Amino acid sequence: MRRIQRFRIQPIKFLLAWVAANLIGGFLVGYLEENGWPFMATLIFSGAIIGSLQWTVLRWLGIRDWWWPLASAIGWIFGIHLSIGLQPAVNCLVNGLWHQFGMGEVFWLNLINLPVWLSFMAILQGCLLSCHTRFRARSFRIWMLASWLGAAVNGAIGAWLCQLMCQVLPKVLIGLVNGTGWAAYGIVTGVALLWIFMGPPATEKNL
Repeated sequence: MRRIQRFRIQPIKFLLAWVAANLIGGFLVGYLEENGWPFMATLIFSGAIIGSLQWTVLRWLGIRDWWWPLASAIGWIFGIHLSIGLQPAVNCLVNGLWHQFGMGEVFWLNLINLPVWLSFMAILQGCLLSCHTRFRARSFRIWMLASWLGAAVNGAIGAWLCQLMCQVLPKVLIGLVNGTGWAAYGIVTGVALLWIFMGPPATEKNL
């Protein structure tokens, strides 16, 4: 109870730490992608890196075991495989949106692909979160919606920033583009975590 109460009076500190963890994780993934590990970073390492850094902040909420990084790593890999299977349909949808609304092919590709990549990761993370809250079904739904929305924002911002900056940034700094997208994801999911663990007064009473 003491840990939860201390968390409740420091929501801004928690949110900043959560956003920073996602930013750093995204930067590391982007750095590896641009410096010799393009496929491994995207297909294998992303979930493990992001999940491990998220876990360092989630420890404040009492989530101290290693299930979170492991679930994130496994979920990401499954999401990538799902995306590969859905790619023909995604490509058709992307081409339609691109020709209808503009914004560039990469923008729509990222906007759609990132939620798919994160789908299994979000499911496994949501199951773990629900084990640490009283209102399990509601917590799971909140996390899934926030993860999908955050992933879409991540993809859109990443594509937009890369169009502006990837040609001028040195390789060692291109990770900042990826990191900024993940920071935006962190804002969305961080607010969701505050809602899950703080909630309205009725939730606080039950916690």
